[in-house]
Amino acid sequence: MKKALRHWLVKLHRYSGLLLSLFIVMAGLTGAALAFNDEIDAWLNPQFYHLAASGPHQPIDALAAKVAHDYPQARLAFFAMEADADAPLQARLRARHEGEALAVDTVFIDPVTASVVGERNTKAVSLAPHNLMPFLFRLHRYLLLDKPGAIISGSLGLLWLATLLIGFALAWPKHRSGWRKALSVKRGAGAFRLMYDLHRSVGLVAGVLLVITAFTGAVMNLPDVARPMVSSLSPLTKPPQSSAHEGKPQISWQQALASAQASMPLATPVRIARDDKHSLYQIRMLRQDDIQDGGSVRVFVDAVDGQVLRSLDPLKGSAGDAFIGVQYGLHTGQLLGLPGKILVAFLGLLPLLFTITGIAIWLKKRKSETIVRARHLHKA
Repeated sequence: MKKALRHWLVKLHRYSGLLLSLFIVMAGLTGAALAFNDEIDAWLNPQFYHLAASGPHQPIDALAAKVAHDYPQARLAFFAMEADADAPLQARLRARHEGEALAVDTVFIDPVTASVVGERNTKAVSLAPHNLMPFLFRLHRYLLLDKPGAIISGSLGLLWLATLLIGFALAWPKHRSGWRKALSVKRGAGAFRLMYDLHRSVGLVAGVLLVITAFTGAVMNLPDVARPMVSSLSPLTKPPQSSAHEGKPQISWQQALASAQASMPLATPVRIARDDKHSLYQIRMLRQDDIQDGGSVRVFVDAVDGQVLRSLDPLKGSAGDAFIGVQYGLHTGQLLGLPGKILVAFLGLLPLLFTITGIAIWLKKRKSETIVRARHLHKA
C-alpha cells in the first residue's frame, strides 16, 4: 500500500471511528443483551412466560374475543405463541386510527383461563423490568425514532462497515511472516503499545464477524434499498394475493391456524397475523431445524375460503429469498443456535474495546504530533 494512500486511510479510519463511537458502543451493548432477549425477558418477567394454571387451552378465537372486549380502542394485529405450550400468548395491538397512541400495545393472555396476566407498552421509554427489553430493542434498531431511526441506524451501520473494512486493510500484514506479530499482544511495552496491539489483533481476529454483523444490520434496516438491489440479481418471491371479494365473510383465527398446521404438520406455529386489507392470514411456522427462533417459514392463508395460498420458505426459494431470509439469523446468531447467540453477545462487547483503545491511540498520536509541530516552530 502506498504511503500517501495509507496516510489518508488511517485518518479516515480514525475519525470515522471517533464519529461513530457512541453509536457503535450503544449498538454493541444493546445487541449483546438482545442476543438473549427472550431469556432475559423471562427472567425479569416470569409471569409473561409461565402459566399459573394447567389444563386444556381455549380456542384462539375465544382469546381474540377477550382482547376485542377488553381493549375496544385497539385492533388485534397478531398473536405470538411461544414454542413452549405452558406459556401465555402475546396479543399485539394496533391503533384503529393512524396517529393514535395506545397506552398498552402488548397483552399477555393465559390460554387456559383466557385471563390477562400482563400488559406492556413496547414503545415506552422506560427501564422498568416489563419494558426493559422492548426499550433496548427499539434503541438498538430504531434509535427510538421508528422508521426514520431505522434509516439513520442503517446508514450509520454502512459507515461502520466501511470503517471496519478500512481497519482490516490497514492491519493486514504485508508478508505471511508478519501474521504472528499482528496477532500478538506484547507485554511490558507500555500502555500505548498494549492499546495498539489489542486494537489491531482483536480487529483482525473478529473483523470478519463484525463485518457480517454490520452488513446484516444495514440490510434489515434499509429494506427499501437492499431488496431492490437483491431482486435485480435474483428474484424475490412476493406474498400471494387473496381471492377475497368485498362483503364475503372471513374465516376465524382458529380455522386459519388449522389450515397452516395441516400444511406443515411437523412444524409449530409461533405467530399468526391477520391482514384485513388484503384478506389474508400469515402464520409463522417454526421447524425443528429452523434458522431463527421466531420461525422462518411464512404460510399465507386466504381469509375467505381458508385455502393455503403459499408457503414461503426462504431456503427453498430463489437465491435472493435465501439471502434475505438468513439476515436475521446471522445478525442475532440464531442461525447457529446457542453457540451463535453467545458469539454475538461477545461481539457486542468489542465496539467498546475498539472505542477505548482507538481513543487512547488517537490521544497519544495527537500528543506526539503536537510535540513535533512545536519543535518545528521552535526551530523556525
